[in-house]
Amino acid sequence: MRNKWCYLLPVALLLLAGCARSPERQPAPVPREELDISALVGQWAGAAHANILLLPAGRDGCVSCHDGGAYADGFTEQAQLERDFFISIDCRACHTGRGQELLAAGTVSIPTMENVRAGLGAQCLSCHNERRAPNIADEARSAPHPSSQAGLYTATGGIRAEGFAYGSTGAHANLEDTCVACHMTEARQGFRSHTFAVDDVQAACGRCHQGITAINMPAAADYDGDGNTEGFQDEVQGLLDLLKARVGEDLAGGSFESAGGKIVFKNAAGEEVQVPDGLYQAAYNHLLASQDGSRGIHNPLFTVQLLQQSYRMLTGANVPNAVMR
Repeated sequence: MRNKWCYLLPVALLLLAGCARSPERQPAPVPREELDISALVGQWAGAAHANILLLPAGRDGCVSCHDGGAYADGFTEQAQLERDFFISIDCRACHTGRGQELLAAGTVSIPTMENVRAGLGAQCLSCHNERRAPNIADEARSAPHPSSQAGLYTATGGIRAEGFAYGSTGAHANLEDTCVACHMTEARQGFRSHTFAVDDVQAACGRCHQGITAINMPAAADYDGDGNTEGFQDEVQGLLDLLKARVGEDLAGGSFESAGGKIVFKNAAGEEVQVPDGLYQAAYNHLLASQDGSRGIHNPLFTVQLLQQSYRMLTGANVPNAVMR
């Protein structure tokens, strides 16, 4: 068993060197004496990637995305680790081994699409996906993995309505570096932001949305049918609430949740029940869109269509009073 301190030296060296970009977009490096390492580390330390989720890290398959060293080395089994502790998604995860290869390649395959051209965001999409291609006939009623942004972003995820032509917001899908373009904007300190949040709306969105001050921009229409045209994220939240309520009605006051990799449906008495395909489709797409976290921003058109069509497939009618996309 190696001493765990030997794993910290590469991290320190990476921090001193700064964070790499793909070669074709490599800017002039910031002089080491001018790089505020403490600011970079502080951002990362306050982000979710700095936390270690011990339960999934201890599982074969899951360890490949939940342990930074396993990710860098391409390990899929816990037994492959030469240590008895876990490492968060730190510098080595993104800037050595598999992570560095994805940064250089700029393409990645996800369960719902082969060879996604994602630029620097290929690294992000390699873990932030549904883990398996959804199927309405799935008897196990598998759930989308939490934080499955890739399927929505690429407009390839979710359980679709047959015969409906889904669209995609191309201006977002065609961003050169996908996730990184908005979630890791350039900071004044000379490095990309490592909060992994859209903490500067103007820097993230201002190139296309002139004068933007908030992500929740006014929607073009009333998509949830509540009689008001609100902020786009509010419209998506309205659709999520409407769909969830309708699933609850069909369960006669019951509920659904993601647990153990599947969607568990319960009746009003709290007893687990089996459900028809339409209910599964609605619940799956609700979880996918709600766990995405952006409330539709990653792919506005596709998200609205996915939720509206889920409602239509479940009820046999369009969302009442809504502008359908």
